[in-house]
Amino acid sequence: MRSPLGRRLRWPLMLTASLALVIAACAPDEDVEDEPEDDVEEVEDVDEEEEEEEEAAPAEGGTVLFGDEQEPTVLNSFILDGNSLVTSKVATNVWPGSYVIQPDLSMEPYLIDGEAEITEDPFTVTYTIRDEAEWSDGTPITVDDYIFTLETMMTDDEETAAQITSTAGYELITDYETDGDKTITFTYEEPYAPWQLIFNEILPAHVLEGEDFLTVMNDELPDISGGPFIFDSWDQGTQLRLVRNEDYWGGDVALDEIVMRYVPDTTTLTQQMVGAELDMYDPQPQIELVDQLDGASDRIEYEVGLGPVWEHIDFNTLVDGLDRDYVRQAIALGINREQIVETLIHPVDPDAVVLENPFWMANTEQYEPHYDQWSHDPQAAQDLLEDNGCAPGDDGIYVCDDVRLSFRIGTTGGNERRELAQQLIQSDLAQVGIEIEIDNDEGATFFERLNTPENCDGVCDYDIAMFAWVGSPNPVGNANIYGCDDFDDPDGPTVRAQNWTVFCDEELTEIMDEANATVDPDENARLWNEASQIMADNVPVVPLFQQPQLLAWSNDISGPQLNATNQTQFWNSQDWAYVE
Repeated sequence: MRSPLGRRLRWPLMLTASLALVIAACAPDEDVEDEPEDDVEEVEDVDEEEEEEEEAAPAEGGTVLFGDEQEPTVLNSFILDGNSLVTSKVATNVWPGSYVIQPDLSMEPYLIDGEAEITEDPFTVTYTIRDEAEWSDGTPITVDDYIFTLETMMTDDEETAAQITSTAGYELITDYETDGDKTITFTYEEPYAPWQLIFNEILPAHVLEGEDFLTVMNDELPDISGGPFIFDSWDQGTQLRLVRNEDYWGGDVALDEIVMRYVPDTTTLTQQMVGAELDMYDPQPQIELVDQLDGASDRIEYEVGLGPVWEHIDFNTLVDGLDRDYVRQAIALGINREQIVETLIHPVDPDAVVLENPFWMANTEQYEPHYDQWSHDPQAAQDLLEDNGCAPGDDGIYVCDDVRLSFRIGTTGGNERRELAQQLIQSDLAQVGIEIEIDNDEGATFFERLNTPENCDGVCDYDIAMFAWVGSPNPVGNANIYGCDDFDDPDGPTVRAQNWTVFCDEELTEIMDEANATVDPDENARLWNEASQIMADNVPVVPLFQQPQLLAWSNDISGPQLNATNQTQFWNSQDWAYVE
């Protein structure tokens, strides 16, 4: 069902991963049955609509030019350097998963034949792979591919293991049992609430076995696919090409190819979209963007909605000054987040609010506003600093134990909204007596500076970072982002793979891990809110807002539908088609 021009969506309440929401499809036949049989005009109207639909029947072939402001660092979506939405946009088209996250945040079986079967004691998950599922070279997709994916995630090779983005869920699997080539049962050492979110990409064992996993998919993907498209080429700095999988087991694929164009400037991308140089894009909404798209309503449709994507700032807690909670708290008090939302987000979504929880989004029933204790109060920020022995220097910038409170803030350069947000933050904190220097890199290059200390020889090259995490229906991934291990180690705890803040709190880690082992949705939500309170008290991050997501496309294309999760807009690319 195609959405009307400029439709602004309100995303339904997010679900925990252990639940599924069944959504009624748009069904013209059911609408007709609901109408009075003697209402001739209504029947004629429906017939006219059906004739219009027939006139706009999908055509086979064609190329979609998809514009993106960021470019992948590598194409391996399983490792740290590939932990980005732009990499996922490629992988979604190629590597099939057990489930696909739908735009309404429900989970739909994809590679498997119906819902997986689970037992509670012990906790097991049984997948039955579709009989027709096969790789593009004709090799059936089997339990061997699931086993290879698991073994790759849980590799014994220390170098590879250090680069795997997250083993959440996989590390709980203690055993598996196969029943033929298409059925496999995994046994877990304890329940795992978001079990539907793992095995979301399955790798081809017969192609990748024996290859160096850290290099084999850096600059290209194998010439094989279990999805609707196959990787063709990547002209780095310019574009990446995917071509139709002629033997896709999931049905016909209408398009010949998708070409992803990389332009690290949202203004230029919008000009190209309005000027018909692009067919589709999903930019981070800017102040004037919606007005520009409305001005091209004769050829462009778009959707705007709120999903589990949240903009925030991270503190590098290894940096002098930022290693102190009262400094981070003062910065949180000094930033006028309400003004940022009103100035930069309301022109796109007038109902947007300041986000006060890093784990549950503001439009969910689980949401509790724990960060509201840091509402804008410059005087309270200064009082907090002075209560902790800080004093302003001759230039007005506070000094705490010989540490001058001067920090860099970095983000993806070329993103107008983020650059404007930086300027607002810089101005706000200047009034508090904290100096902020803007220090950006273009596009995805910025993220190369953010990594755990083990991967950047100690303090990573950032002080304060502003970016967005793209979530899923459950906060499961945050245990990897904010968790640590080995708290009894005399050398200190070890941060988990994505913990770029290097903030380690044993109680926080225990609660997040307990939440991920709690299947009951109410108890799961309670635990994540306990974790949110600890985050709010210590302020390793400051949530800013739930980022509006936008997908725009040429109105001679049918099929696109906004999916504001890490499933990406390419979740249904096999359904995209030009209309005749």
